[in-house]
Amino acid sequence: MLLENSIYLQQLSAAVNHFNHFYEIRQRTILVTGAGGMLGSCIVDLLLYLNKHRDFGIQIYAAGRNIGRLKKRFGGYCDRSYFHTVELDVSGEQRLDISVDYVIHAASNADPFQFAKDPVGTLLANVIGVKNMLELAGTCHAQRVLYVSSGEMYGQADDTVVDGFCEGYCGSVDYGDVRSCYPAGKRAAEVLCQSYIWQYGLDAVIVRPCHCYGPTMTDTDSRALSQFFRKASKGEDIVLKSSGEAVRSHCYAVDAASGMLTVLLRGRCGEAYNIADPASVASIKEVAELIARVAGQRVCFATPDNMEKQGFSKVNQAVLNSEKIFALGWKPLVNLREGVEDTLSILSENKTENTQSE
Repeated sequence: MLLENSIYLQQLSAAVNHFNHFYEIRQRTILVTGAGGMLGSCIVDLLLYLNKHRDFGIQIYAAGRNIGRLKKRFGGYCDRSYFHTVELDVSGEQRLDISVDYVIHAASNADPFQFAKDPVGTLLANVIGVKNMLELAGTCHAQRVLYVSSGEMYGQADDTVVDGFCEGYCGSVDYGDVRSCYPAGKRAAEVLCQSYIWQYGLDAVIVRPCHCYGPTMTDTDSRALSQFFRKASKGEDIVLKSSGEAVRSHCYAVDAASGMLTVLLRGRCGEAYNIADPASVASIKEVAELIARVAGQRVCFATPDNMEKQGFSKVNQAVLNSEKIFALGWKPLVNLREGVEDTLSILSENKTENTQSE
């Protein structure tokens, strides 16, 4: 269990100690969709930490499509009176007979392999799924909804982008490319949030995370960073299936989770906020080399198959400007090198514990 790992606990503790506005969610009820994913599970971990180590008394509803996966992920916490697992597929209409204070909607297909394999499902999960969660928030009497969008919604940068994508920018997206099912779906979902705010008076805020990473990544995540970490943690060479020249903003999962809670509590209704560490901007190749160096492995190159190529983003500069969320009092606490070292240490420790328990 990640919540028993000393490094991970220290990171959660640091986040809680740094952001004193978290006290506002004491005794609140929070529904987190996508609780089995990399960011959704990290948010749940942060809430569980607040309950166990700060006695916050939060009622946590962790929702996902696979109840067995949720119970495996959160282990012994499933028998706590304040923790509830909910089997929920956001693509279908849902009704929960509970009242919640906040809905954090982090459920989305963010797996590039699935973009290529199931573009229809990817698009509909982002649009129909958000519609269903906005409706559910109304029936559950939620005070506010936090929608987890993506930095991919910006599309391609033009010559006016100097210091990274600011929240008001909207670049070109090739709607003739099936890969656009993801960024286009995120854009449509954001407009849907704005429409519910305008038409129904819903209180909603939006976050746009950059390329996040950390020990909460799932075993089936086909994103490049996740594949790099899995290879390195197994003592294998990292396989790069492109030139790796694309430059991206990065953010450690715990920092991203604390950023989401900051926007939930401090963001202005209808506003979107980037989540990225300005000190962790690097190309795909540079990150691959860093992970390999820390793990004592090599980077080698291979030719991707057609399905893999279809899932690749064609955006060369995916750098997000974080000034807006910095103004809310948030800042990242784990830089890229520290994050790589800690992720590999945690994965290695968990692998050893799992082997010993078998």
